[in-house]
Amino acid sequence: MKISSVLFVSGALVIALGGAFVARGMMTKPRPEVTHPVVKQQPAPVYTPVLMATRDIEPGDFIDGSEIRWHQVDEKYPTELYIMKDSVDLASNYGATVRRSVKKGQLMTYAMVVKPGQPGFIASVLTKGKRAVAIPTNAVASSSGLVQAGDHVDVILGITPPKDASSSASSRISAPQIASQTLVTNVRVLALNNRERSEVEVRDGQSKKQEKQLYPETVTLEVSPKQAEILAVAKEVGTLQLALRAVNDFDSHSSQTSLVNVSDAVTTMSDATSIYTTLRTEGTEPQVIQYMGDKTSQVTVTR
Repeated sequence: MKISSVLFVSGALVIALGGAFVARGMMTKPRPEVTHPVVKQQPAPVYTPVLMATRDIEPGDFIDGSEIRWHQVDEKYPTELYIMKDSVDLASNYGATVRRSVKKGQLMTYAMVVKPGQPGFIASVLTKGKRAVAIPTNAVASSSGLVQAGDHVDVILGITPPKDASSSASSRISAPQIASQTLVTNVRVLALNNRERSEVEVRDGQSKKQEKQLYPETVTLEVSPKQAEILAVAKEVGTLQLALRAVNDFDSHSSQTSLVNVSDAVTTMSDATSIYTTLRTEGTEPQVIQYMGDKTSQVTVTR
């Protein structure tokens, strides 16, 4: 067979095959494109963090930064019950205590936390077995400006003669009936008037105007039941003076009533000064006041 015939037949076959593929492609219907709807992912809801205890807290424990933190929750909690991050600052809870035991990991409510100045704070910080008793005082007796809530003090009873005592020259030379005695020692001051203070100090960056100092009229002390009875009687018979103790001069687990013999414990005028003894020895005869019904008279006692 001639080469030209072979080429012609080959070209015809190629054209025929190409036409067949074209015809087949024209006969095949294109498949419609399938579009899937785009589903948008909804972000997970973010709830306001709630205050949580990082360790067990007991009544009387003062809260600081190591005991609480904000906890991210996965559900919504009532804002009127639980302490939320967007309602208070974390540091505003420092120095507070709890009304009842709080376990580690427990979310904290307003009913659990009590701050200085709020009702129930004194009862919450009282040591078990102790009592809170208020005694009358004044600027001098309370060492105003020195004694503060949280300090430890001794309580001294002072007895003074009645104001209507005779003021004659002879009676002035005679030693007046003045005495004092330490009744209780090493007791904690809980409040001055109605102002309590926590043992946790929080720095306040805001400048405050100097407030006018108010002298306390009452001092609330943490005492034993027996000490409370002693102070209840003592405040009716004399003036109670507070003696401030040094920071390192008290045992926080031990306060006691003065149990020394009364005759040794009482400090009288002759123990405080020898002035009256000296005046009597310079020729002044001792005077005795006689009471006869509603009449009184002085009698000189010859030595």
